[in-house]
Amino acid sequence: MGKAGVEDVYRLHVNDIYRYLRKLTGDAGWAEDLTQETFFRAFQHLDTYRGEKVRPWLFKVAYHAFIDWHRKQKRRPVQLIDTLPEQADQAAVSPESAALARETAALVQTVLRGLPEKQRQVLLLHAEKLSYAEIADVLGIDVADVKRSIYRGRLKMRKWWGDGQHGG
Repeated sequence: MGKAGVEDVYRLHVNDIYRYLRKLTGDAGWAEDLTQETFFRAFQHLDTYRGEKVRPWLFKVAYHAFIDWHRKQKRRPVQLIDTLPEQADQAAVSPESAALARETAALVQTVLRGLPEKQRQVLLLHAEKLSYAEIADVLGIDVADVKRSIYRGRLKMRKWWGDGQHGG
């Protein structure tokens, strides 16, 4: 892969990788650092790239960068999704919509925090539109485990919402 190819890969995937890491870290600064680390590692290890799809390979690199960072950050808890969902035009959002989005994001964060780590990772990668096989490859688990984790995670989320534990 030449310089132009690497630049194209970066340009095409940097926002997806950043968004994934932002949801995992709960911090824009850390997500930026980890995004840079992800692409640095990917560039460093191009020799291990076996020609598979680039996007899942980058998510795998990002996941491992996050795990390494998380181990170093044991002193503080990880927060998920503490910001408004990305919107094309923030200026066009009404105050009511913004407040509702913040409340929903906080509720989703609470639910995700209550899930086991594997279910949380699987659901976040699934939300990034990775296939079951790609998620399995990123996390180093089998496809049946991915399907099971998605099913159980969704079930827990539905139960949580259905039980009215969200306060509404």
